[in-house]
Amino acid sequence: MKNLKRLPVPGLSNCRDLGGYAAKNGATRYGVFLRSEAPCGLPQAGIDWLRDYGVTETFDLRSEEEIRWRPSGLAQAMPYRQISLSGGAETFEKKNLPQGEFSWDKVYIKRAREHGDWVREAVTACAEAEGCVLFHCTTGKDRTGILTCCLLGAVGVSREDIAADYCLSQVYLQDMFAAMRSGSLTIRQGASNFEEYVFRTPFTAMMKFYDFFTEEYGGVREYLLHIGVTEETLARLETKLVESV
Repeated sequence: MKNLKRLPVPGLSNCRDLGGYAAKNGATRYGVFLRSEAPCGLPQAGIDWLRDYGVTETFDLRSEEEIRWRPSGLAQAMPYRQISLSGGAETFEKKNLPQGEFSWDKVYIKRAREHGDWVREAVTACAEAEGCVLFHCTTGKDRTGILTCCLLGAVGVSREDIAADYCLSQVYLQDMFAAMRSGSLTIRQGASNFEEYVFRTPFTAMMKFYDFFTEEYGGVREYLLHIGVTEETLARLETKLVESV
């Protein structure tokens, strides 16, 4: 069970383990970091499954408004921490996006530039956590994808593997996307009419996002140091996430 990528958690369709990727000094361990969509309305079987898998803590990347509208099913079940990106999902609405033709890489780059404090807090919290951490936003692809890129990139996972991991959300979230399109699932209070780009995770977006770190900072690790993540934190992250092979 510990060597599965997509985890069959009752109540979740996009829950994945970040283990099994070649890294600079080995390979990423299974059972350290899980990414998923928001575990809202999670049945007891889902909570029990995650506990049995070894999850000891959960980080919620959503905004206060999103959390009030759809509370996490894990908030009362285990240690729970909010690490909200300022503005939440609203920062991904068209009126707040970079000008010109839409592409997700522009959005992620803008967030990395403007919200280094959020990235620093999230990466540091992941590195300092004692057990297995599940982190999520609403769909588990955008804010979750940014954090995943930073964690995997910091330990030397390739841009191709990071992009491949990112792309999987578009496949696994089809039922959730259908519910969002039809209005049977509302992810926040108010209007829920979504542009089609909301439902896409093109590999080019994550490849270009990774390239942004390389071109402007020299790499993901160098970006993290630039925004205030310490060398000690990065060393702890590597010890926690990477095993020699």
